[in-house]
Amino acid sequence: MRRKNFTYPVTSLAGSTPGNFIKLLKSHKAEPKYYFNVALSFLVASIFSLLNLIENLFWKRRINNFHFKESPLFIIGFNRSGTTLLHNLLCQDPKAGYTTTLQTVFPYCVLTQKWWLAPLINFLVPHKRPFDNVSMDMEFPQEEEFALANLQPFSVYNFFLFPSEFDWFIDHDYFTGSLSGKDIERWKKEYHRLVIKSLLNTKGVRYISKNPQNIPRVEILKELYPGCRFIFIYRDPYVVVESLYHFILAIFPGVQLQLVPADFSREKIARFYSIAMKYYFENRKKPNSPSVLEIKMEDFMKDKIGGLRDIYTTFGLEGFEKSVPAFEAYLAKNPNKHHEAYEIHKETIQSVNLYASEIVVQLGYPLRNSSL
Repeated sequence: MRRKNFTYPVTSLAGSTPGNFIKLLKSHKAEPKYYFNVALSFLVASIFSLLNLIENLFWKRRINNFHFKESPLFIIGFNRSGTTLLHNLLCQDPKAGYTTTLQTVFPYCVLTQKWWLAPLINFLVPHKRPFDNVSMDMEFPQEEEFALANLQPFSVYNFFLFPSEFDWFIDHDYFTGSLSGKDIERWKKEYHRLVIKSLLNTKGVRYISKNPQNIPRVEILKELYPGCRFIFIYRDPYVVVESLYHFILAIFPGVQLQLVPADFSREKIARFYSIAMKYYFENRKKPNSPSVLEIKMEDFMKDKIGGLRDIYTTFGLEGFEKSVPAFEAYLAKNPNKHHEAYEIHKETIQSVNLYASEIVVQLGYPLRNSSL
């Protein structure tokens, strides 16, 4: 029987390297309450360093000589906007390659050690995510940002480890393009290896990415993968902010190395949302901005198969008809009827109206009144 809770003695840094671990902890301090978690996570990371070396020895040449057969497809909608459902559906195509949950935890040794790591971790983690009841498995598609946080020290998602520094990570690590030359080159190298290993691991030819944190990285991704495609899925901003607030609070207990501050609020989430969305709309105005397929989640939910057909048609992707049975089987197994519908809190309405009222209007949603 698999565990129900979402609290562990190690953090996600257990899958990182000792060097990356130390660099992160030099800049961001863990609190005494979590010293045991830090020590145990560092021990695991140190032990796995040998396995990482073994994988590099056996796979380095194949990774360096890898050639892409298709350009990647990037889903860049903001968190809690329907990206997970869209990603999971597109990954049902037999041609799809993707980053698995196991790879996000142990990105350095997924190719050689998944035979025993996947079943072990599946036993230790809940069968469903506690915050939205979405099924969990180490071989399921996952957001690659969690892996990037283990591969190098610059990731917004480090706020899960250091919640008291939430605003700092949004202001300093969200815009990857502002990193120093050396750091951005490392980021590109790690990201590219991550994508290649994802394709080798899943035996796919079309990499399907779901990463909300790629919104400000479109130019970098275009440089790395000429001809790549982008999907921007969006949802009612009030629902997005409320949902992300609950999501983050549910994640903290499993990974945090600092206490969640008393002032952690929906306002912080609304501010993060506005920064991301304003960047997206400003970047879209540029003459050389890539073609992005924009999808309204509420419309997609009314006809998911039709929405997938539109994606394949827009990008000229092959294999839609052959994949329809797999899409339908996934939807039958995951009807999405169990998702908790959050009541939109007054603070959420006030914060969204403060930071993102123009975005609400631009997306075509009605402004809400917090006094009602």
